[in-house]
Amino acid sequence: MTIAQDGCRFPVTQQPPRCKKRACFSWLACAIVALTIAQAQAQTAYSETVLHNFASPPKGAFPYAGVISDSAGNLYGTANSGGAANAGVVYKVDTAGRQTVLYSFTGGADGGNPYGGVVRDAAGNLYGTTVYGGAASSGVVFKVDSSGHETVLYTFSGGDDGGYPYAGVIRDSAGNLYGTTYAGGSAGYGGYGVVFKLDAAGQFTVLHSFTGGAAGGYPYAGVIRDSAGNLYGTTSLRGNAQWGVVYSLDPTGNETVLYSFTGESDGASPYAGVIRDSAGNLYGTASSGGTGNMGVVYKVDTAGHETVLYSFTGGADGGYPYAGVIRDSSGNLYGTAQQGGTRNLGVIYSVNTAGQETVLYTFTGAADGAAPYAGVIRDSAGNLYGTTLQGGIGNVGAGVYKLDPAGHETAPPNFPNAPGGTNPYAGVIRDSAGNLYGTTTGGGPANAGVVYKLSPAGQETVLYSFTGGADGRNPYAGVTRDSAGNLYGTTLNGGTGKWGVRVRTGSGRT
Repeated sequence: MTIAQDGCRFPVTQQPPRCKKRACFSWLACAIVALTIAQAQAQTAYSETVLHNFASPPKGAFPYAGVISDSAGNLYGTANSGGAANAGVVYKVDTAGRQTVLYSFTGGADGGNPYGGVVRDAAGNLYGTTVYGGAASSGVVFKVDSSGHETVLYTFSGGDDGGYPYAGVIRDSAGNLYGTTYAGGSAGYGGYGVVFKLDAAGQFTVLHSFTGGAAGGYPYAGVIRDSAGNLYGTTSLRGNAQWGVVYSLDPTGNETVLYSFTGESDGASPYAGVIRDSAGNLYGTASSGGTGNMGVVYKVDTAGHETVLYSFTGGADGGYPYAGVIRDSSGNLYGTAQQGGTRNLGVIYSVNTAGQETVLYTFTGAADGAAPYAGVIRDSAGNLYGTTLQGGIGNVGAGVYKLDPAGHETAPPNFPNAPGGTNPYAGVIRDSAGNLYGTTTGGGPANAGVVYKLSPAGQETVLYSFTGGADGRNPYAGVTRDSAGNLYGTTLNGGTGKWGVRVRTGSGRT
């Protein structure tokens, strides 16, 4: 069985890619995980410690999801494969780097292949989903207690109750879990997915079953929740014109399609998620559509009225905003467009509350880079930071840029050759002194990637160069930082089993 998504077809037994309007990206690249930002002191004289080597079996392999931490600094997460049955594991890594497999999935009734991460309650229990396994091989919701005992809280049948939950779950203060499944539901064979609730007593409720029609279909991402218990999300497809919807669900499960994209001037294919202001308005981008079919920035109010705040033309103003937006206290939105600008190499933009767009910077493809696929972050002074995927010396990515409120761009060092790193896919984090930290997937002496630091003056320091051996290779995700200044992250490849590693880089502070 196959499912069509945005002109691409894939089996439901394979993770669906996030597709552009005109081309499909690899599903593997879409599984890259961004880690939580932490701020701390600057440091030098770094050394690397491999906290856990995902060698399969029995330790697990391919840690697609990120990690969470407890108050003692222990890390918890999932690995999609590996383990005793090559069906994935739930693991813990303590502050000394000792890894414990809390649970190893068999791929049978207990579930298999967790793509999403875990959430943790005050008692130390972990909750998550597996995409496969269970009685119908359609996934489960699970709980793993602090002693490593697994309880299957719910098994999906792939029928009316849904199937294949790629996203994890969120948990409210009463212990209820909420999530989505990509397929299944009451719409018949294959289905279009559901939004579900699993209460603390184990009672499972389908809050909404997508029909593939006006209500939308294929909710690959999970949901967000407001203080009143309403859930909000998007579907990548379907709706009145097949171009996706923005929806809300009230606490009793009544769905409101806040907006259904037509694929015309209002936008199409909202791959990025939404943000929500204190008044309940939702903001996001649609990757295509609009008056120039180059994407839009939109607002959906609490009554479900959509306002196109700005429609890209693909000219000097930019085009194809695949990343979402951020919002400042005055209501201005900031983001990037992957194409457009004076050289069709992308722009950084802002949109004010009146819908006026300002191009803050146009990329030239030289030292400043090109093709800003990722969005931006913003500091308290109004400076914006981000990365470009292309451009720079050798067209291997111009690294990390800073854009001040006056529109002056500072492109800290390019990644022009092996020692400095190449192709910075992940974004950056920032410490209180203004230093930026990130990773490149290539470069370094072994062309296996580096961890780098950029000073406020733009001076790059390579904190660690991966060798591609036991220390790992190709860190696609970024890093997070603890109060002692240690950096934590993952590599997609390398390690003794060539399945990737979880690493810590640190020691020696200034």
